[in-house]
Amino acid sequence: MKKLLTIMSLAFVGFTFGQEEEPKFNVTGSVDAYFRANLTSGNTGDANTVLGTGDYSIFNNDSGFSAGLANVTLSYEGETVGFIADLAYGPRMDAWNSGEVVNEAYMYWNASDKVMLMMGRFNSWMGYERLSAANNFHYSMSHMYSYSARNFNGLVAQFDLGTDLRGGVGVMNQVNDLDGNTGKFSVAAGLTYKETTSLSFASSDEQSFIDFKTAFDVSDNFNVKLNAHIADFGDDGFALGESFTSISAYPQIKSSDKMSWGMRLEYMMIDEAVTGDELNVFTPTLTARYSVGALTIIPELRLDSASEDIFTDNDGEAAGGLTAFNLAAVYTF
Repeated sequence: MKKLLTIMSLAFVGFTFGQEEEPKFNVTGSVDAYFRANLTSGNTGDANTVLGTGDYSIFNNDSGFSAGLANVTLSYEGETVGFIADLAYGPRMDAWNSGEVVNEAYMYWNASDKVMLMMGRFNSWMGYERLSAANNFHYSMSHMYSYSARNFNGLVAQFDLGTDLRGGVGVMNQVNDLDGNTGKFSVAAGLTYKETTSLSFASSDEQSFIDFKTAFDVSDNFNVKLNAHIADFGDDGFALGESFTSISAYPQIKSSDKMSWGMRLEYMMIDEAVTGDELNVFTPTLTARYSVGALTIIPELRLDSASEDIFTDNDGEAAGGLTAFNLAAVYTF
């Protein structure tokens, strides 16, 4: 089931072609909630936002207690065909796609041992983060995930090229366009080596996205993921500027069967920023995960430091940084 859930999440990242298993129907899902407190700013009004716009992050901006997401994933895995339907509801989904309950809905066909076709709506394969907190190590979201490509609607073909190499091409609506009817389309392509290293892009006449990621094990209990991402939104820009480059490292250590520790070190460079020519933001996030059966407790400390005073301090004055604490709980079934 986990493999099915990540077919498009990892896009061009590997899938077992031509499976010969008994058909299986599965129902899985998750529920999460959190508490957030700002440590260097107030907990009301514009304290959680960038320049008072509300665009600090895609989710987890409000202080206090809140539900996050409830999602149910239905999947059918046949010998050569199958589908995924992921239904999600809650503030996390509203921040992702306001008013929507269908997160993903697509079908696939293993046309041969070397070719698989997929059609429908699926989450972006770029970066390491996904909508459901159950699929992420950290609870808060990176800036790259908050502002870049999050959804694709279209047709994708994946190819097993041999020698641990896989490739893919796709034709889709413009990035993040769920409904179509715009007359604008994107093309995408990517390569993956050994299911750990991938290079992909998506482009239309107005937008372009390039993503590279790789992962390696330092030891049996210590691994590191790296991600570099470039997003150009053209003249329309995005909430904080016209384009950005994000570089992230995700070192993670498993200290016991129940306990893991990790950091997300993200450096984001924004061109033609709303504050001026360029805006840089460095965001280290320290996260612990403690599992009790199907329940995971996630305490998290996040520090945002910007080259300009885009946040506010405890007195409501402009400040160059924001420190926040999260305590989240995620249950999976």
